[in-house]
Amino acid sequence: MAFYKLDGAKFPTMDELREAMWEIYQEKMSKEEFEKYLKEKVEIIE
Repeated sequence: MAFYKLDGAKFPTMDELREAMWEIYQEKMSKEEFEKYLKEKVEIIE
């Protein structure tokens, strides 16, 4: 089973990661910047 990892936090689905991490990042960047950040930084761990 793959996990999605960002900033040391692991999530079982990309949707869960996106929802949880957006709560943290929404005051720091726009939604578009956040999506770009995810594409650049998310690790998929098999």
